[in-house]
Amino acid sequence: MKKIFRFRSLAMRIWMTFTAVILIIVCSLSMLYIFAYRRVEENNKIQDLKVSHEMLLKNNNNFSGNYNNFSRLRNLRGGDNFIVDFDTANRPLIIDINHREPPPDPHSPSFNTMSVKLWMSSFIKGGTIKEKLYKEVYNNMQYFFIISTVNYDSFNKAYLVSYVPNIVDNTILYLVIAIGIIFIIIGFFASIIVAGHISKPLKELEEYTVRIAHKDWKEPIEVKSDDEIGMLARSMNKMQKELKLADEEEKLFLQSISHDLKTPVMVIMSHADAIIDGVYIESLEKTAEIIKDEAIRLQKKINQMLYLNTLDYVLENNSRNDYINMRDLLTQIISRFEVIKSSIEWDLDVDDIIIKGDGDKIEVCIENILDNAIRYANELIRITLKKDNKYAVLDIYNDGPNIDEKHVGHIFDRMYKDKTGNFGLGLAISKKIVDFYKGEITAVNREKGVSFIIKYPLK
Repeated sequence: MKKIFRFRSLAMRIWMTFTAVILIIVCSLSMLYIFAYRRVEENNKIQDLKVSHEMLLKNNNNFSGNYNNFSRLRNLRGGDNFIVDFDTANRPLIIDINHREPPPDPHSPSFNTMSVKLWMSSFIKGGTIKEKLYKEVYNNMQYFFIISTVNYDSFNKAYLVSYVPNIVDNTILYLVIAIGIIFIIIGFFASIIVAGHISKPLKELEEYTVRIAHKDWKEPIEVKSDDEIGMLARSMNKMQKELKLADEEEKLFLQSISHDLKTPVMVIMSHADAIIDGVYIESLEKTAEIIKDEAIRLQKKINQMLYLNTLDYVLENNSRNDYINMRDLLTQIISRFEVIKSSIEWDLDVDDIIIKGDGDKIEVCIENILDNAIRYANELIRITLKKDNKYAVLDIYNDGPNIDEKHVGHIFDRMYKDKTGNFGLGLAISKKIVDFYKGEITAVNREKGVSFIIKYPLK
């Protein structure tokens, strides 16, 4: 059923909205007319009827030759006054005190006035009656009538009856409905104009989105307004720039990683061919050792790629949240790195600091920084760990060459290459881990050497 009422056209949706609003207004006004305006009209008719009735009573019960002009009033249209007397057989005698001619319209509620008057006479049960009001229906017509006891001809006791038919005037109701229909028709054409005005920029945005989906980065969409559509256009232009940058980074990443992976593969293949052909440098063992080293290097790069691509998911879903003694963790990591390059001097100034996080991820982060430091260090690696307000500050310094200032802000990007053209993902992995824990990681050139500074929030 939902699909039946699902309109794809924007003009139709706007028109349906206009129509619904107008119908609600029309229905509300109609209900207001039925329950409020008609009630007010009825009260006005009854009030005018009482005034007319009381004016006749004030004539000292002298009705001979009296002509009541109140029926000319709008609220008393179709009404009349008459006297009811009863004969000895208790049969009602109708005395017309206004001497009016019957209306020419046979469908008028006052055409058959005698039957109406006799029907009203049936409500007289005898005794004295003082302005008793009745609201009754006769022949599908509601009547308001008042009965009072009077002395007719100064000595005969009779009853004065004043009545008016409750003729419902639906002019206002029909006018409201007609205006509603006119507004619905106007709304149909207005919706087409409004929808065209709205849908034109939306259509342009749709076409622009398709261009973005096909990686067409040529021209941004023109922002023509400052409203919500203009804000959407600006957001899409911003999205286009971000996607363009991500696309360029992805292409550069693929080019760099393919070149970086190709080198160890070529070395492995060339030395393997040398073994097969029996032509190799130095010895068979040395050639096999070279193949093994390149395979380890290739495996490390592949593992880093896989680790980086799955790191977001792992951090969000599979990370532990343990208390970690940074001093113990650093001592454990450094003991493994000291044997890699025995010529390096290690200078440690590490406080006993506890942080909270996933120990394995923090260990990977620090290992990547130390691996980079050992690669470039000449003689010294200095590690300090201190508290600074709400952070644990880890400074890993090496006395190697400075980083070019134009590259120092990009070394944590995943496609960054060092001076030798080697492609590394370790720093990008470290930054992603530090960012996850709401920390900071920066590289700072010293007078001699480089410091990698990591700030972990203290929990």
